[in-house]
Amino acid sequence: MAHPGRELNMQVKRFVAADMRRALELVRQELGPDAIILSSNRIPEGVELLTTMGSDYELKQLQNRPFADATFAPSEPLLSDGDISPRILERQPTRKVAPVITQIPDHPNVGKTGAQLADDIERARLRMMAAHKAEESAKEFMVGKNTVVNAGIPRHTPVQASRPKKGMSAAERYPLVDPAPISKEPKLTPEAASFREALLSNTRSAQDAKIEALLTKEKPAPAPVAPVVPVVDGLDQHAQLSELQAEIADMRLLLEQQLDRLTGQQAIANDSPILASIARRLERLSLPKDVVAKVINACTKTKTLSEAWPDALANLAHQLPINGRDIVDQGGIFAFVGPTGSGKTTTIGKLAARYVLQHGADKVAIITTDTYRIAAHDQLRSLARILRVPVRVVDEANPLDTVLRSLRHCSLVLIDTAGFRHGDPHLKAQLNALAAQPQVKTYLVMSSNSQAQMLKASVHAYGAARLQGCILTKLDETASIGEALGVVMQSRLPIAYTTDGQDIPKNLDVARAHQLVARAVALLKTNPATAVS
Repeated sequence: MAHPGRELNMQVKRFVAADMRRALELVRQELGPDAIILSSNRIPEGVELLTTMGSDYELKQLQNRPFADATFAPSEPLLSDGDISPRILERQPTRKVAPVITQIPDHPNVGKTGAQLADDIERARLRMMAAHKAEESAKEFMVGKNTVVNAGIPRHTPVQASRPKKGMSAAERYPLVDPAPISKEPKLTPEAASFREALLSNTRSAQDAKIEALLTKEKPAPAPVAPVVPVVDGLDQHAQLSELQAEIADMRLLLEQQLDRLTGQQAIANDSPILASIARRLERLSLPKDVVAKVINACTKTKTLSEAWPDALANLAHQLPINGRDIVDQGGIFAFVGPTGSGKTTTIGKLAARYVLQHGADKVAIITTDTYRIAAHDQLRSLARILRVPVRVVDEANPLDTVLRSLRHCSLVLIDTAGFRHGDPHLKAQLNALAAQPQVKTYLVMSSNSQAQMLKASVHAYGAARLQGCILTKLDETASIGEALGVVMQSRLPIAYTTDGQDIPKNLDVARAHQLVARAVALLKTNPATAVS
């Protein structure tokens, strides 16, 4: 329950309330917004505030001229709470002296004139002077008769606080002492005088900080200056764009030169910058570095890039392993192996249709070893029905050697195999069965749109079948065939055929080295990321 203010003398009043909010409301209602809070303290009834209004001329002037109130932090007791009265010392344990905490109101003064600003500063100065006098009066009053008691307690000496008994009223706990006549200069011990000076110094420092913050807020922050953007016409923009592209080209050339040093091609660059440029172009074809080095070593030194580039492409075509003939046209037994989806079945259909158109259907047969996929034979059976050629299935009841003996009258036998993942036990068994038939020529079907590492893995996995060569498929589904060409050159597998579509019997060609190199360069030019000018 809140208690109304009780006058200690003409200037100091004491307020007791349940909480700080209610105590401030009582102070504001009775003394107005210009009241000065001298100290605050938590007591069993709630909160105790000591306030004053001042009685000199400056304070009266401030009452007629409103100014922003300074708010003291209620959560921490003020410095005067620990030493202002022996009664309070009896209630409280000794606490360290803390500086007065003052919060500056958040009211920006941007937009005020110079006269208004000067007027605000003058009001603040008068208010500080009044606060100084009021605090000095309150200190003199509170020291009064108790000067000897306060002076005899050192600032940092622990005091045994006597707790008030339960059931005592606030008046009994905190009896008011009649003030003695206040002299202008009371006699104080050195310790009390030192405390008084520290209190006044802390108050002045807090109020000086308040004025400094107020002055700082008075100055509005300068508005950001937008950068001046020159206005250029279309021709200037085009010229700047061309200049920028030239600079990017120079930077790219510099980076390429640095990469040449890192990859061991600096000797080529020092020997011939033209050959170094050719090497970079070949690398853009996705060719491996060792293949590029072989091609560069076979090149002759020329004076211009336009002469060196065709020479390098010719060397690349010459180094490609190519079969160069239509191997199926002469007949035989051919098995086609490769991963699932590489194009084995479609390639067999194209070769069978091509042979039937040239030699007739009575000498052609198709064998499949794929008994693992559901409806794996449907595509072959449909194609065989159209071409009017027989289809045989290899299984446990009909092993491969038995089926081959039953087709001895056929001049061409094409064997379709199942596609397994690398390392599958069934793959090893299938390859061993093919390797056991010396009359079977095995070719690896490689998809051109596969990554180089996958192609290398396929060459390694199917090598047990004594590969005779390879077939590059899906040239129409890749952005670069350089990786496939590089794997072929590294493994030295001759390329027999290439395919670039699904049409039967079209989209099947006997491999030609110069055609493959020309296709690789054409794909390079159509790819914006690796285009060669």
